[in-house]
Amino acid sequence: MKSDLTIKNSYCTIPQTKFRKWDEMDVLLWKLGKNDSRRRSGVYYLNAYKDAYVQYNRDKIIKHAYAAGIRPELLGGVAWIESGGMPENKTSFGSMGIQIRTAAITLGLDPSELTTRNQLELATCLMEDDFTFQIAATHLRDLALFDYPSSATLYMTNEQYIMAGIRYNRGVERDLGFFIYLINNLPARDTDDYKFISYGMRLLEIREHIKKLINE
Repeated sequence: MKSDLTIKNSYCTIPQTKFRKWDEMDVLLWKLGKNDSRRRSGVYYLNAYKDAYVQYNRDKIIKHAYAAGIRPELLGGVAWIESGGMPENKTSFGSMGIQIRTAAITLGLDPSELTTRNQLELATCLMEDDFTFQIAATHLRDLALFDYPSSATLYMTNEQYIMAGIRYNRGVERDLGFFIYLINNLPARDTDDYKFISYGMRLLEIREHIKKLINE
């Protein structure tokens, strides 16, 4: 039987069959195309890609979400937000936009002790969906417990759900109370204050849509 594994390193294996990556041509079709829902052009082109990405990977999303103790729609929502759009920045890798440092800590490694080879291998693995879903799911679980240590991460309240997304996007430096105030006193969408919580609010907004994508 022919194997589809093409790369294997210290952290993962990279299968040959995978979902098509978003590239510069996609960016042009998204940015330059007229917004048309029937032709799926413009922003509809981007959203169609996001939907297809989540649907293609739904089995992986469900598997790794439950393994980490979180709801599949939370992991799927992050996947939907992070996939497509602008090309990844220089410090984040893969469709989930995860940094090497974050991946290392999630795996129980000391980032300061990673060799150049270790970093290259981790970066390669973060381009592979199965590995990056595993890391993202565990990271989301850890972020949820950061603010709510005694919570049942499979059964988050709306506030906890929003905060998991905010922490994924903003990190853990700011105090929980800062974000809770903004959530309870919702700023206008076009303000700088709203940007602090926009990622988590978006996750909550698309939750039912993600459930449908995963369960179809």
